[in-house]
Amino acid sequence: MRPCEVYLHFGLLDAVPKSGSQRRKIMAFINGLRNEPYTRGDFTDRDVSLRERQIKIIGDYAVTFWFDAPVQIVMVVDIGPADQ
Repeated sequence: MRPCEVYLHFGLLDAVPKSGSQRRKIMAFINGLRNEPYTRGDFTDRDVSLRERQIKIIGDYAVTFWFDAPVQIVMVVDIGPADQ
């Protein structure tokens, strides 16, 4: 399988620490989704259209994403504090 595209809104990066190990871990996880788009999160939820989304906890942060298999794109739709 060729690497997938990973899309995220630039504004989501404002929620990520500007430096440090948590930033490196979050960015490594997002980059890793290119080669492992079927990665399961620690939790799942559904958006308003009932699409199942994966939620991965990385340190103090939760990364929410879903894989659009027909077009081979991973959509990162939220990054925020894990305790919310």
